Amino acid sequence: MEKPDKDLDALFEAFYTANFPRVKNFAKLLTKSEQDAEDISQSIFMKLWIRPELWQDPEAMTGYLYTMTRNEIFKLFKHQKVEREFEEKVMSSKLIGELSEEGCAFPLEDIYYKEKLMLLNMALSRIPERRRRVFEMSRFDGLSNKEIADRMQMPLRTVEDNIYRTLAELRKLLIFVIIFRIFP
Repeated sequence: MEKPDKDLDALFEAFYTANFPRVKNFAKLLTKSEQDAEDISQSIFMKLWIRPELWQDPEAMTGYLYTMTRNEIFKLFKHQKVEREFEEKVMSSKLIGELSEEGCAFPLEDIYYKEKLMLLNMALSRIPERRRRVFEMSRFDGLSNKEIADRMQMPLRTVEDNIYRTLAELRKLLIFVIIFRIFP
């Protein structure tokens, strides 16, 4: 009984050795990430390991391997999209909370979240492009002021000033909207 397991192990090792680099390179080509390609490839071969009936016919496997790789990449991209949307939502709600807590004389509880987000986006669209990008990198991308200064090749003080000025403009807009809602 032990001999067939050793034969199966040897067959899988040969299959793995012959196909892993090809699968990994294909995954890397599509994901542009060495780590993601490695993870995807390992996941595929782990799935195949428990299903020997699939990989014992190497000629039929070539197309199947590419299909499995493509499907794993689609799952990864979908997961990354969900993560990005969640991060954007968290960062947006954090920003709205920050604006409402610092210096606003009126509570913002009566304004719906989507309205606040729409107003925020409208206000940001009126800010000069470079200053808006600095603000978005700070509040939406979660970068530190130093990281932004390095990426945008500008002094740290300029980054801080851009963020401060943008927050001040956003607060003015929100106060105006609140007053307008209270006294129509």
